[in-house]
Amino acid sequence: MIHYFNPGHETAVLNQSKYYMAPANVVSMQKELAYLCAWYAKPEDYVLIENELSEEFTHIICRNNIDLPRPVTIQKISENKELYTNQKISLWGISPQAIHFFSTQKDEYQLNWDIPEWDNTLVRLSNRQTAKECLAYIIANNTNISPDILPRFYLSLEEIESEVNNSKVQLLAKAPYSSSGRGLLWLPIGGLTRTERQILHGHIKKQGSVSVENALDKKIDFAMEFRSDLGNIYFEGYSLFETNNKGAYLGNILLPQEKIRQKITQYIDASLLEDVKELLSHFIQKHISPVYDGYIGVDMMVYQQNNEYKLQPCLEINVRNNMGIVALHLCRNFISEQSSGKFMIDFNPKDGALFHDHKLKNNEHPLSVNNGRIEKGYLSLCPVSVTSRYRAYIWIDNKM
Repeated sequence: MIHYFNPGHETAVLNQSKYYMAPANVVSMQKELAYLCAWYAKPEDYVLIENELSEEFTHIICRNNIDLPRPVTIQKISENKELYTNQKISLWGISPQAIHFFSTQKDEYQLNWDIPEWDNTLVRLSNRQTAKECLAYIIANNTNISPDILPRFYLSLEEIESEVNNSKVQLLAKAPYSSSGRGLLWLPIGGLTRTERQILHGHIKKQGSVSVENALDKKIDFAMEFRSDLGNIYFEGYSLFETNNKGAYLGNILLPQEKIRQKITQYIDASLLEDVKELLSHFIQKHISPVYDGYIGVDMMVYQQNNEYKLQPCLEINVRNNMGIVALHLCRNFISEQSSGKFMIDFNPKDGALFHDHKLKNNEHPLSVNNGRIEKGYLSLCPVSVTSRYRAYIWIDNKM
């Protein structure tokens, strides 16, 4: 199997063109974090990268006996076609652009690749409207989930303005094709400013509608991770993550599954979690699994209202790979069960800033590995260079 990291999935799906060109920041992220797939792939797999892995990165991985898939470039594939044919292609996110890229390579080098097929149903499934339908299904089947959290979709700026003017609570607007905290806009109580009107108008013009919901007093963010194989659905586990005050993704907490579950059930009953998991499985089985092969992440939160903790069980559905899957496999395959830490994604546009910090952390927090499991220290999950704008790393720094 050959794995391929192509972030910015929702926008590529909305665009639907096989010639789609991602924004410059997404292109940088894709290039610099290309090897991220290695941390959830199998050791016998391959990960497609643009440039060879750095000697420093390779040395650290080999020195610590960390068993990872082999990196491969298009040039290597072209030079040794027999070795890389008869492979299944695994995309971070399925889009017409990514499928076209691999189809072009397959034809040019006469490779017998099994490439995902495009189904237009994925356009609808990647829209937040699907998450709303799923949430409505859960609300209809569990009285512990408040109907007040259901989003409303609007097709015009005037409709949104009317709701804001009549609302006595803080509202949150979301672009339908967005995730990981992108496309979120907190709306001021009492009326919109010129800036909010311009942003909302842009979302409606580009994506056709805007989702509006009541802002919640969040306590923790987490997700349930599933895997679909075109008909069957499997629960993979929980992921616990952090966001900033704007809702943008910061990173995942690295803990064993039971510890994550304990943190969640400090606030809500375990029976409610299990019921929601079953309802989600039924919804995904019926609406997503028939047309999709791969991982699915359902983002959730525990929030507080009137001195009571409540569950928002379906903030968004990521019909693609996601950072929670990376975190889950990191804990499962590489990190000591007695250790905890964080998996982070950094961005810094300043030349050399990430590279300098990378060197500093390497020296001050050396990696400690025992029997193939990381017990302590810093590790970049992809090579970091002086030109890097993005970095994915783990920092294991305390015992549980």
